[in-house]
Amino acid sequence: MAHLGAGVPGAGTVLVTVLVGRSGGAVVVLLPEGSVGGADARGGPAGTREVEVLAPENLVARVDAVCVGSGGPAGLAAADGVMRWLRERDRGFRVGDDPGQVVPIVPAATDPGGEVASAEAGHLACEAAEPVPEGSWVAVGDHRVQAVPAGAVAVVVTDAPLDKAQCRRLAISARDGAVRAAGAGGLGAFTVFTAATGQAAAPVGPAALDRLCGAAADAVAGAWGGASRP
Repeated sequence: MAHLGAGVPGAGTVLVTVLVGRSGGAVVVLLPEGSVGGADARGGPAGTREVEVLAPENLVARVDAVCVGSGGPAGLAAADGVMRWLRERDRGFRVGDDPGQVVPIVPAATDPGGEVASAEAGHLACEAAEPVPEGSWVAVGDHRVQAVPAGAVAVVVTDAPLDKAQCRRLAISARDGAVRAAGAGGLGAFTVFTAATGQAAAPVGPAALDRLCGAAADAVAGAWGGASRP
């Protein structure tokens, strides 16, 4: 079951680590509160949801989770279950003062293969989420980065304090890793989501961002190179 340190996140708790859960074709990455997101979605058949929310010029600055649903566009329904799970815990963009008056920010993408993920699968994936293995993080100077593969989607997480424009740049660079892993066969539709938790306080200047971008590409190349390709 998804947990916060040694406990279970419920209403009023604060998630302090990155959790990953899988169930019935749904993959969810639950993020600590205050995480900033970005995305790079390219390729004709890519199916996405709420990607434009992550654009630097748009209002919402935080992301609560990222969801991947298998089975093509219908699999985007998995994000409904993730939103319900987060709303049950009062997580999301607040639109009122009362409990539950929140809109969870859950950008999502589809993986074309496999069973069609449902809203219930998304909710169950949240319940099953566990902390990512400590050894999966890659140190990059004062920061860390890692990639979670999910078919035609990669979710790259860093503990660096990035803004939305920097997260977008990280996503663009991370996609290069998927191109590298695809090799001569070429890369079809592929979506990269990025999330910066900001838990490492060290500032990110141009040189540090460049190193993070290179590490993100390497992480995606390594993670996706060993996973199923779209």
